[in-house]
Amino acid sequence: MSKAPRNARSFETIDIADLRRLADIARERIERAFIAHPAKRALYDGHLLAICLCQGAADHFLAPAASDGVQDFDMWAFFRPRPGARLWNRKPFTADFGPSRFGRSPLDPPKYTGRRVDVLWRDIPCETGVMEAVAAYFSDPQTESARALRKKAAVVAWPSETAGLVIWRPAIR
Repeated sequence: MSKAPRNARSFETIDIADLRRLADIARERIERAFIAHPAKRALYDGHLLAICLCQGAADHFLAPAASDGVQDFDMWAFFRPRPGARLWNRKPFTADFGPSRFGRSPLDPPKYTGRRVDVLWRDIPCETGVMEAVAAYFSDPQTESARALRKKAAVVAWPSETAGLVIWRPAIR
């Protein structure tokens, strides 16, 4: 859990409409990144597999009464890899959820009118179905990112017809 105080967290429930809005925000942020990096667009356009709500917000989606609330929304986009190409990984791109019942964190800069949305991405092997490939990223972590992510839940936000599908839930200890 982050060390954000209780007053910096939202305890409002997250619903399917919120997941779809978060997916739209993530897709728009990815689009802006591809506009800035057209060579990457040429490699990865059409290779988006899924976008998932991850970490504390995903835990909150699944069990709001048992969660520590939502400091921010962590959205992870998973792409099918391209042979000979590397999807650039960098610090998270951020976006603003905007005014909503989730409020805003007083820890965020004033430019955010609502909860901050962090958008990250990875390319992952996809030799089976899309959801199986994303689930495998969590169940058989090969990277530091995957090992960290698997400590919390992951819920599909896009494709929209699968919004709310639990792709990963850590074992209860």
